[in-house]
Amino acid sequence: MRKHLEGIRVLDLTAYLSGPFTGMYLAAMGAEVLKIEQPKVGDPCRWNPPFAGPEGVHYEMKSDIDVSLIYLKRNRNKKSISLNLKSDAGKDIFKRLVAKSDVVLENFSPGVMERLGFDYDTLREINPRIVFCSISGYGQDGPSRNRAAFDLTIQAASGLMDITGFPDGPPARCGAWIGDMTASLYAGWSISTALYSREKTGQGERIDIAMQDSCFSLIMDEALDLHLKMGIPMRTGNRNPRLAPWNVFSTKDGYIVVAVANNAQWASLLKALSREDLADDPRFANPSLRCKHTDTVEVIVTEWVSQFTSEEALRRLREHKVPCDHVPGIAEVLEDENLHYRGMVRELVHPRAGKTGIKAAGFPVHFSECPATMDRSAPYPWQHTEEIYTEVLGMSQEQLQTLKDEGVV
Repeated sequence: MRKHLEGIRVLDLTAYLSGPFTGMYLAAMGAEVLKIEQPKVGDPCRWNPPFAGPEGVHYEMKSDIDVSLIYLKRNRNKKSISLNLKSDAGKDIFKRLVAKSDVVLENFSPGVMERLGFDYDTLREINPRIVFCSISGYGQDGPSRNRAAFDLTIQAASGLMDITGFPDGPPARCGAWIGDMTASLYAGWSISTALYSREKTGQGERIDIAMQDSCFSLIMDEALDLHLKMGIPMRTGNRNPRLAPWNVFSTKDGYIVVAVANNAQWASLLKALSREDLADDPRFANPSLRCKHTDTVEVIVTEWVSQFTSEEALRRLREHKVPCDHVPGIAEVLEDENLHYRGMVRELVHPRAGKTGIKAAGFPVHFSECPATMDRSAPYPWQHTEEIYTEVLGMSQEQLQTLKDEGVV
């Protein structure tokens, strides 16, 4: 069965997380993603522990063919080739690849592609239909463009950390690598949009994705500027500044969350708690008033929840259709029957050593006609160099060997 991006070739020059994550999702939807890496060096994440190989999983490399788990996770379904973009021969080869490709994806520091001689104007002279996507910390232009960026710095600079944590605590980072991954998701969506537009116009596109922009766009769904003027704390822990109850509550054997968004759900909660006597209490007449009396609301819920195990409390709440759930540990999440049913818990595979026993996430979008999957392992370093250079560019074995001897591939 065909996939949505079948026939699309992506030149993936990225490293670490933001770019590789984008390329992996494009590959899941059928694109041929060529991960281009420096000869003998490759993506720096290849050398980050823990590693998987013939001797299992360890925090130290035990074999010459061991590969980092994070590399294996972020580069599934791709092909790997080597190319020295700083050499003249390497630049010529890259131009030949651009002529035969649809997308160039990179997350170098701003200015690197221009210094290599591969700015957008140059690329579209080679291929007017090329979609050129850059992911950077602060964008390709602007006063902060030259700042070094990692997930932590972006979570800070976007304002995300200022709204994460508890009012009496320090700013905190989101546990997931949201600074990188939000930009990745925007990049994947934008590339797909540009490819669709290209079919109507015949022209490619220059896409500039900033990690700071991406995270800032998430936090400003809330009226944070108004909250600031009103003196509402930026960090509210697990609370919602607009709704109550909306928090984590302790049961006899763990934690559950309860999230009430409207009056109908509040009425259902009161029935579940056998507190219909509060139905006409003017303090709780609407979301705004309940939020004003959050402390009181939470005392009511806490006293009820603390009498039960998590399973007992959830059963009662769900009988009345109150939005709620268990707060499982990661070990429990990995056994979640719904995630397994939907194909989200997959085993990570080493390209040579096979199954690792380590879990990875599947593709979270389900298409009815053209399924997207990440069923192929990440490539072994430079595994597809010969295939791509001989089959796509038509090089002979002699030419390829000369390039290897010269350190070009």
